[in-house]
Amino acid sequence: MHAAAPTAGRKRIANFGANVVSHPQVIVAPRTEEEVLAALAEHRGRKFRAVGRLHSWSQAAQADDVLVDLRHLDHVELTREADGPLATIGGGCQIKRALAELAQHGLTLPTLGLISEQTIAGATATGTHGSGRHSLSHYLIEVRLAHYDPASGEPLVRVIHEGDELRAARCSLGCLGIVLSVGLRPPPKYRIEEWMQRHDSLESVLAEESQTPLQQFYLIPWLWTYLVQHRRESDRPRSLLAGLYRVYWFLTMDLGLHLLIRFLVQTLQSDRLVRWFYRHVALLTAVRGWHVVDDSADMLVMEHELFRHIEIEVFVQRTELPAALDYLRELLEHCGGNGAGLSPATRDRLREAGLEGELSSLLGKYVHHYAICVRRVLPDDTLISMTAGDEQPRYALSLISYARPQRRESFFVFADFLARSMAALFDARPHWGKICPLDASTLEKLYPDLPAFREVCRHLDPRQSFGNEWTKCVLGLDSSR
Repeated sequence: MHAAAPTAGRKRIANFGANVVSHPQVIVAPRTEEEVLAALAEHRGRKFRAVGRLHSWSQAAQADDVLVDLRHLDHVELTREADGPLATIGGGCQIKRALAELAQHGLTLPTLGLISEQTIAGATATGTHGSGRHSLSHYLIEVRLAHYDPASGEPLVRVIHEGDELRAARCSLGCLGIVLSVGLRPPPKYRIEEWMQRHDSLESVLAEESQTPLQQFYLIPWLWTYLVQHRRESDRPRSLLAGLYRVYWFLTMDLGLHLLIRFLVQTLQSDRLVRWFYRHVALLTAVRGWHVVDDSADMLVMEHELFRHIEIEVFVQRTELPAALDYLRELLEHCGGNGAGLSPATRDRLREAGLEGELSSLLGKYVHHYAICVRRVLPDDTLISMTAGDEQPRYALSLISYARPQRRESFFVFADFLARSMAALFDARPHWGKICPLDASTLEKLYPDLPAFREVCRHLDPRQSFGNEWTKCVLGLDSSR
């Protein structure tokens, strides 16, 4: 077999958020495992980076040497075993395609994030998650890799299915090799009952988790109240008005709300109108108390890919969640121009962390304009996904900006301080696939198993053929070389 014909030159490849741009020297789009191995043989000694649909805002997909486009490795195979069905999904298969293929057999994926555009390899490599369950990485029981034999240096396919190698391969940031496929056990299709409700306190939101364990909720900026999407599995039949609910959600939330926010932020550029909107209008768009039962693949997924945006997400343990949300509110008030937004206690904690000196440069420099999404993620059996090694759930706090790419500087400054201060104050871990400005020295304090992950990387990829400069920086892969 011959490798897929490479495209030479310095083609410009931008991610979904248009904040990471690659200029690969070579692009290959293999259609078979044999073509992947042929590409590794042909370009031996170079740096490889596999990419899916580029729905990452971190530099995880930065590829300036050999870019491997996985889109053609999109098969979905189902086998029946004694332990249940096993789904083998090609690394380049989009989640929405995997859902459609599994649905034909009455099956689905064990968890779903907000969008289904990502490839399975990209989603698992960065710890993509939904709400109320583990991340998708946790459920992998097998990872099929193409890489170089550590001893001979020859290209080969390795199937990883146990031990620290599997725990590393489940969420690997693409550092172990090219993911050809993953194996997981898909559960039967199920339905979700959902309804929205306003809550004025975090305590009342969390009190509902035992009854609606798949819920996600939003902290509404400038009003500082909570809107909750209560969710739970249901045996009830699909609601008669489920189709109408989907139309309402698409036109009002996925489309209308985002168009209005973009108009306020990108066209009018009015911070005053943003505050007014959230204080007086935003909650009017949410129909509260409407109970709807529908298929999980429809209910759990939104259409966040319709409009370009950028995002940072940090994960805090449940015991830290109340204080972390209080701090986030204070920080946003301060950045929005309220000089009294930070309490004396918060200033004292930032001073102890050596961060108080930066506060004056943040005052009035950033007005947040999107609801803060909060999702509960159960502990993962991985080495470095965002809930790895935990004994309690973490809550993902997601902050999104719809500012135009050329007007994002204030968001980047805010996101950088947020990540560093939340790490210092609450041991918050940033999402690997979103804005992740921390370095290895900080991340090693947050991830006890990071040294074990590095050892797996050095064993399987001693020549560091599959990382990039960003993964070296955040993982500290050069620290002992």
